[in-house]
Amino acid sequence: MQPLDRADVNIGSFRIIRPKKEFAMKIKIAPLPIVLLTFAFSISAQLTNPGGPIPPPPSSVSQQTYASTSMDPMSNISMELTNISRSVQLLSDRLKTFVDKFEKVGGLTLSEKQQRFIMGLEILVRSEQRVTTLQRAYADLLEKQIQVKGRLTQIELDLKPQNIEQSTIFEGGSSQAPEFRENRRNKLLSEQRALATLVQNLERNLYETEAGLREAQSHVVRLRRTLLPQIEKEIEQSAY
Repeated sequence: MQPLDRADVNIGSFRIIRPKKEFAMKIKIAPLPIVLLTFAFSISAQLTNPGGPIPPPPSSVSQQTYASTSMDPMSNISMELTNISRSVQLLSDRLKTFVDKFEKVGGLTLSEKQQRFIMGLEILVRSEQRVTTLQRAYADLLEKQIQVKGRLTQIELDLKPQNIEQSTIFEGGSSQAPEFRENRRNKLLSEQRALATLVQNLERNLYETEAGLREAQSHVVRLRRTLLPQIEKEIEQSAY
């Protein structure tokens, strides 16, 4: 039979026995480290593999590929940010469920300071994910820029008279050869102008994405330097 001056607390698969007075005093603050560590591990898990490896650029790029790159490359960032918003909302919902559970079972009470810590961790998660999104966007834009510039280099070679003649040698008869060569030249020049415009757009988007990435990284560094030491201190204080 359990002594009157002792109390049992079950946390997961662990069973802790404390004096009732100590138990009553500690029960309101003991869950805080668990809450904070839950967030910390969530952040760590999300940053360990932020989206997997970036696929290598293809060895050859068809004209259809360049037609697709003419779309606004920044639309992918908007889609990624939408996904981040959904994942952060899911994380917030899980936290609320976690806190509600402890309120019902153990009478968890979070102070205003502790609630600010939790909110700060949510902001940190969102900021870390934004950095990852911008890193992916920058790599994607850079890869497209390399592909387009490679195609422009090839077009310059194809525009040489001997190469145009070689490419049209089997098209039509000798009387139609000048017409085929002119059509080939016009087609290459049209593609060259379109890709030159695309390169300018990619360079502008690269500059803007790089600037946003630097700003997002600085924001994360400031959050970590400010928030994490305070949380560690709070955890140490609540452990005693």
